[in-house]
Amino acid sequence: KPVNDKIVVKPKEDKNHHITEGGIILPDTVHDGGLTEGKVVAVSDGMYSATGTLIPVVVNVGDTILYNKNAMKAEHTIDSESYIIMSVNEIQSIVREKK
Repeated sequence: KPVNDKIVVKPKEDKNHHITEGGIILPDTVHDGGLTEGKVVAVSDGMYSATGTLIPVVVNVGDTILYNKNAMKAEHTIDSESYIIMSVNEIQSIVREKK
């Protein structure tokens, strides 16, 4: 379980995204500033303010989010699965289906 304002995200695998029509594989550095999609798999309780009030996080487990691929984050592998631990402040958008 993450602590403070942290969340754990499973990045969406998009291996075909970086291949040109001619079959050239482009490294991630070519796409500076792009957004990455991921699914939230764990959420902390939130962070306490200076006055002791709990500020809850704005996402829930199962939410799909967009974050900057260059965001401040820590990558970790568990059972050959890659996860990212990041601050909730690094989220650019929460993706919701139109109803």
